[in-house]
Amino acid sequence: QYELASIVNDLFNMVRDRAQKKGLVLTVDVDSSIPHILYGDEIRIRQCALNLLTNAVKYTEKGSVSLKVSYENKGDDNILLSFSVSDTGMGMKKEDMDKLFAPYQRIEEKRNRSIEGTGLGMSITKQLLYIMGSELYVESEYGKGTSVSFAVVQEVVSREEIGDYSERLS
Repeated sequence: QYELASIVNDLFNMVRDRAQKKGLVLTVDVDSSIPHILYGDEIRIRQCALNLLTNAVKYTEKGSVSLKVSYENKGDDNILLSFSVSDTGMGMKKEDMDKLFAPYQRIEEKRNRSIEGTGLGMSITKQLLYIMGSELYVESEYGKGTSVSFAVVQEVVSREEIGDYSERLS
């Protein structure tokens, strides 16, 4: 059992400084009607969402990174909880999309040589989501940015809504 607001707070706090140091605008948009007490693998969900956010910040030189959290009802006891991360970064060429999930592969290695990382993050995220019955969706336009998302079924413990998250954040 976990509080969704706690995950979102952690995600925001873990990437805020990196985004600010690069001069990026970091926005969080949470559907105010999402039930806020859920039951599921909070640690893995946080890990997957954090990887998407840190990659977005890492590969975005200017502009913004946005986290959107939404949901869809799946009966009385479950929701499909969705996380989407969009950025105004460099984007990817269609021919490089397969490299995104290959362990130890870096996209455009010469262009990205100054960016730290092992190239394992997206491969691990994809595997974790597979284990949780989900998958990663990627849309990217070279030179314009990328949007990466996933959705996982979570059991609802309380239908009490999360409320206005931006108000809580400020």
